[in-house]
Amino acid sequence: MAEKTARQMIEEMPEDFRPERAGRANAVVQFHITGEGGGDWYVTIKDRTCTVTEGVALKTNATMTMDAAEYVDLATGKLSSMKAFTSRKIKPTGDVSLLKRMDRWFVKGR
Repeated sequence: MAEKTARQMIEEMPEDFRPERAGRANAVVQFHITGEGGGDWYVTIKDRTCTVTEGVALKTNATMTMDAAEYVDLATGKLSSMKAFTSRKIKPTGDVSLLKRMDRWFVKGR
């Protein structure tokens, strides 16, 4: 089976979302994925739901910029979020603690 693309991984985030782990979170996170297969999407977490929209949000709580291939590794669990942050594979802006908390809100490795 072919490896999923960053687009597929991001678009599947609502299926991988675990609302019981997110609690009362209310946030908009912009994903700016660079390189081959990259693009812009924003994820809205509100009322225990997760939606993904292609494009750039007008207002966000945080933005994550990352290479497409490295994002796939992060989303599948091949790259830990801690290592991605410490090695600067993720270039965060805004509420960095939100990005770190989000890691627990989704199933990895699908």
